[in-house]
Amino acid sequence: MRTLLERHELLLADDMGLGKTIQVIAALRILFHRQEIHRALIVAPSSLARQWKREASKWAPELRSSVVSAAADQRAALWRLPAHLKIVGYETLREDVSFRDTTPVTEQPWDVVVLDEASKIKNREASVSKAVKALPRDRRWALTGTPLETSIEDVRSILEFLVADPGKPAHVPFDAQELKGLLRTVQLRRTKEEVLTDLPAKTIETVELELQPAQRAAYDEAETAGIVQLKERGPKVSVSHVLEFIVRLKQICNRDPASGDSAKLDDIEQRLEVLASEGHRALLFTQFTDEVFGVTMIQSRLAKFSPIPFTGSMSPAEKSRAEEKFKHDDSSKLMVLSVRAGGFGLNLQSASYVFHLDRWWNPAVEDQAEGRAHRMGQQFPVTVFRYVCVNTIEERIERVLSERRALFADVIEDVSLDLASALTKEELFGLFGLHPPEKPGRREGVFQGMAGEEFEQWLGELLEAQGFRVQRTKRSRDGGIDLLATKTDLIGILNKLYVQCKNHSEPVGVQVIRELRGVVPDREAGTTPVVACPAGFTRDAIEFAGSNGVLLWSAEELEHIAHLGVNEN
Repeated sequence: MRTLLERHELLLADDMGLGKTIQVIAALRILFHRQEIHRALIVAPSSLARQWKREASKWAPELRSSVVSAAADQRAALWRLPAHLKIVGYETLREDVSFRDTTPVTEQPWDVVVLDEASKIKNREASVSKAVKALPRDRRWALTGTPLETSIEDVRSILEFLVADPGKPAHVPFDAQELKGLLRTVQLRRTKEEVLTDLPAKTIETVELELQPAQRAAYDEAETAGIVQLKERGPKVSVSHVLEFIVRLKQICNRDPASGDSAKLDDIEQRLEVLASEGHRALLFTQFTDEVFGVTMIQSRLAKFSPIPFTGSMSPAEKSRAEEKFKHDDSSKLMVLSVRAGGFGLNLQSASYVFHLDRWWNPAVEDQAEGRAHRMGQQFPVTVFRYVCVNTIEERIERVLSERRALFADVIEDVSLDLASALTKEELFGLFGLHPPEKPGRREGVFQGMAGEEFEQWLGELLEAQGFRVQRTKRSRDGGIDLLATKTDLIGILNKLYVQCKNHSEPVGVQVIRELRGVVPDREAGTTPVVACPAGFTRDAIEFAGSNGVLLWSAEELEHIAHLGVNEN
């Protein structure tokens, strides 16, 4: 608390569960009473905006707080509404800063700008990062439990927010040791063991299981057939194909869709029988949400424990009701959560057992999910069960990731790694005893054999699979736009992607980006121009796109979208 009051630039990187939200609200309250500040802005994931308002009302009831969440033409009034605390989602802020000639957001300096889940700005070139850094500000605090994710660049972007002012160059070092020195001057990081000496212990147990007979037969058949298919693709095989194959195998490790056999769920059910009889409650995390392998299937399979689902497809109101029901309804012994939707922002201390049905690509996401139960207010030791099926892809991935998890440990502890970026192509293909093909040209495998219209069709179907409504424009009348993809986000804002598809053999140059930027209505809220080219982009194109709000999707980004979805934040 003293550090927050004294420091104008602070990266608060405490462990999850140490009450960063309450600490910040308490510090803001003191600063307001001292009349050292008069207006503060809190930028958070949209799903956490209402939670910040609830906590502010609880811990600083005399302060007026306002959530800026409404249709684009109504938000200017909300920005000008008198309030001590303004709370806004990252995407809303991006729209109101990046896509308007004038905006009340930047009319006068903020006394304090707080970034919750500051890893949202880890990509320096993303428009949301640039919007945040464009805010005129005095004090600036960044909150995160996992500041370094896949590269040192992730931390550099957060540091630029802390030490640089709008319109001025950011003097953030590139050298890892110099970066570590700068971090020492702005970072406060405390672990639960250091701060909460009376916090119950967390025990992690890796449960290694043999697949059920029908599961083993289905898995072996799928793995054998999949390796043959990868080999048959020859030079057209790509990382995308390998990642798709890994997901299919991981799904069978959860459950054989033909027989319904699941070694993991059989084990979990037996453990829950004992835990429920002793009055304990549990959280179960999975990366899948469907009725065959994910949350819906688990809810049905473990119905006797009255499980409460929590997924990204639920509205904010539904999520809030689910959280409150689990907190106050003791008859529900289990909450089943999508790790992406339920891994942050929830306080679920009534559960003292955590199950990871499948392992997420990013180990720090698992740590954060466990923090929903292992946090202040927990009265019992927390036990975590992480499931791995032996002699499967899960065991191989677990082995490789455990060897590489300490890659950046000399900069910040609790590093998280993303599988696709933590492992090289050689390592990914090596999981199946294969070697990646040499590039036959500038285009990546799966895209090389596609004609222009085939590439448009492929990308359109990919976006539709991610929940977008896709309209294909008529040729020669599109002004360079091939696809118009629309999707309403969780807070009701319509997002539009104007996509130009270029499956060229060489990187796209800046002229294409300029032309697309010229035809897209850049002052219309929620609109984003996109150029998709597997072969990549020239340096000039990348620089122009970064400063003009144009997304660039090369082969790497397209593969990422195919497996983890479009990053709308």
